[in-house]
Amino acid sequence: MGISNLFNISRSGLFTYQRALSVVSNNIANANNPNYSRQLVVLGTEFPDYRANFSFGTGVRLEQVVRASNQVIERQLRNTNASFYSAQKQATVLSQIESMFSEPSDNGLSNLINKFFDSWNDLSVDPTSSPLRSNVIQAAQQLSQKIQNLHDNFNQQKSDLRADAKDTVKQINAITKELHTLNEQIYEASVVGKSANDLLDKRDALLGDLSKLVNINVTIDKNNVANVSIGGVFAVDGLHQVNFKLAEENGKLKIQTEDGGANVNVTGGEFFGIADTFGNKIPSYSERLDEIATKIFESVNNIHKKGYTNTNPPQTGIDFFSEYNNGQLIINQDILNDHNNLAVSKDGSNGNNEIALELAGLKNEKLIGDLTISETYSNYVSDLANDIQVSNQNADTYGLVLSQIHQQKMQYSGVSTDEEMMNVLKYQKSYDAAAKLIKVADSMLDTLLNVV
Repeated sequence: MGISNLFNISRSGLFTYQRALSVVSNNIANANNPNYSRQLVVLGTEFPDYRANFSFGTGVRLEQVVRASNQVIERQLRNTNASFYSAQKQATVLSQIESMFSEPSDNGLSNLINKFFDSWNDLSVDPTSSPLRSNVIQAAQQLSQKIQNLHDNFNQQKSDLRADAKDTVKQINAITKELHTLNEQIYEASVVGKSANDLLDKRDALLGDLSKLVNINVTIDKNNVANVSIGGVFAVDGLHQVNFKLAEENGKLKIQTEDGGANVNVTGGEFFGIADTFGNKIPSYSERLDEIATKIFESVNNIHKKGYTNTNPPQTGIDFFSEYNNGQLIINQDILNDHNNLAVSKDGSNGNNEIALELAGLKNEKLIGDLTISETYSNYVSDLANDIQVSNQNADTYGLVLSQIHQQKMQYSGVSTDEEMMNVLKYQKSYDAAAKLIKVADSMLDTLLNVV
């Protein structure tokens, strides 16, 4: 082995440790990048020089730069994302719905229901009083307006959720398109033996973003290409990408392939929170509101039409409400035009108040199952609050799990600046040693030349 081989060994050391320092420097530069995975330098020996019965080393080489990534952790992260963001989205939307009810307050439906029935009780004290008759009509108008406002707000919430779902599908298509491009680039790098670490980091970040929107399944093939399905429906691989669209069937929001050939079984992510609230929660809340309003409509009319008005001659058989439809509890226009058309007398005499007392008694009568109207409404609001509490608890639980998984990921893939600075010193010393070896070889060469 000649002096020239010493120069070759020194050169390999200089080149290798310079590259190693470059990798470590890149780690330090990305220490605060949440989507960056730490890269590890793997060193190996150069092919030895075999002479006679001896084997002489020829130096060091950088075999590969390994990306510190754990697919088990990544899969757990994606699965937990789907659960957390679904619960969080639903909690947010349900809280918006709860604010519509203004409970407890003077403007809440509970207070307005009580105020309406109490106004009949007040009227029973003086059945011919114009101010008290006007109070009944005013209380009925406030009650009717609140019910209509709640119904309109339900419709507005559904409209907002529909638009939100449409935007979510657009985001899904944008992400899968970008994933397709990255898959192609990663495949091209893999087949020629090039490192695609930065591309893999970017792809994992996109898969994480996609898992926040919908439940996904990911498999990685031998060429590092990610095969992604959404709710059991193929979405993207290295060769193909499927676009999706929003569909609404039987009051339910769905994701379908663009050709309508397949429905995505969404069980997690923000879209599930949107779709479940749109197709299940809001219709249930709206139906229960309709049940209360319909019972008020029927109960009041059944008693009111038995009474006699304060007109001359007295009239009977008059409904207090003319209609309840699509959230509109409509008061009889004749009563709105003339409060004397309120029927509070049972026998037609002006001073009789029996019908007013019967109407006031509806407040405490068990009209819906074993509950009064107020109790039914109270349970209704309590159930909504409970749904919000459950969603918040789920979000908190999954959020805690998500935080723990993130910590595991950082421990495995994150950059420790202390560790990297130790590597800087290690590779710097090795670089200095390789440089000194060149100086030694140069001195040996000078000695040899001087002898000649």
